[in-house]
Amino acid sequence: MVKWISHNQGIVVALVICSVLMVWTFGCESKVTSPVSNKQVTRSELIVEVKFKVQALETELDHLQEQAQIGFIDLDKQDTIKRKLFEFAALTAQTGTFNPTGIITLAGTLLGLGLGVDNRIKDKIIKNRPLPTNNTT
Repeated sequence: MVKWISHNQGIVVALVICSVLMVWTFGCESKVTSPVSNKQVTRSELIVEVKFKVQALETELDHLQEQAQIGFIDLDKQDTIKRKLFEFAALTAQTGTFNPTGIITLAGTLLGLGLGVDNRIKDKIIKNRPLPTNNTT
């Protein structure tokens, strides 16, 4: 056997290299560092991690869009009040008299806005209030 190996060194080296490559190819899974968890993961693990991260980001984006929509509604209310104030000022400047209907409408709008803000604050306090514990011993 030793004599055969010494005469066929090229074939022996090629057989050893082929054996190592076969074990490495079929025995070791390919791994990469995950951009999500910074751990070494296989292809299927990476797919799962990326899928969950995408879902979390989509949920966060939906939440951000909902908050922005609420902000746009508040901005619209503020712009409406400003517009009414400017209309009242313009009407007063043009006629030189006060318009009672405009004043009542403006006051009603301001009171309604104040009531809405007050209710939002109360809702937030109620939502964040800790629930009472029942200590029946």
